[in-house]
Amino acid sequence: MTGTQRVAYDHAPPFGGPHDGVWATCTGVVYEDPIRSENAVHSLEHGAVWVTYDPEQVSGDSLATLEDKVDGVPYMMLSPYPGLETPISLQSWGRQLQLDDAQDERIDQFVAALRLNPNTYPEVGASCSTIPGSGFDPDNPPPFDPSEPGPDAVPMDGGGIEPDPSEVRSGGMQLPAQGGLPAEGGVPAQGQ
Repeated sequence: MTGTQRVAYDHAPPFGGPHDGVWATCTGVVYEDPIRSENAVHSLEHGAVWVTYDPEQVSGDSLATLEDKVDGVPYMMLSPYPGLETPISLQSWGRQLQLDDAQDERIDQFVAALRLNPNTYPEVGASCSTIPGSGFDPDNPPPFDPSEPGPDAVPMDGGGIEPDPSEVRSGGMQLPAQGGLPAEGGVPAQGQ
């Protein structure tokens, strides 16, 4: 994928699927502005947890709580995501947890269970650090586009794009396995 291509993600925020070739810096970065989903999804593939919040619903002490959970923590990132169905949503590769309260104990449980868990993401050992000149500057990240992707968007099955050889296993793009996707908005049931 190129840095301008969009993906027709089937969840917002997305938590897996085709993505940009450059990841969003996920070294405990607290982004002030929304970031491009295609970069964030690549970070999830590296084992990161992406904490998002609706800036219309989360501010003050609640936002400070989220920032404290993420700031400086490797393989974590926080960004606003306008228009969320719930005030807060956490994403890891193939998993999503939607919440109403920054004090919810499930935030810490989600992070403990899924951040850098080698059984839950494809690119074990991949970096979350910025690569200078890569096209992703954490101080000026590619912009979030809230509009619907156009007809030229990459579909969730990755059709129409050339897979990155470093991300292909058994002949295809690495996408979350259907059996590993949680129920709508939830954490997978035990044993999934």
